[in-house]
Amino acid sequence: MFPSDLRIGKEQLNISAYADDIALIGKNEIGIRKQFVEMENIARKFGLQINQEKTKYVIVKGKTV
Repeated sequence: MFPSDLRIGKEQLNISAYADDIALIGKNEIGIRKQFVEMENIARKFGLQINQEKTKYVIVKGKTV
C-alpha cells in the first residue's frame, strides 16, 4: 500500500496507473474525492466511463515514514 505522502525523488506522487488500473493517493478522503471527480471529468472528455461496480476505496490511516 502507498503511504499518503509518496515521493519519487522530490516529486510527490498522487496517482499511480498500470494498464487500466488507477490508484489515487491523498492525505485525506476529501482530497481523494476531488481527484476522483477530476479524473471522471477528464475521462468523459475522451468518451470513457468509470465503472462504479469495479471501483474500490481503501482508507489507510497510520504513521507515515
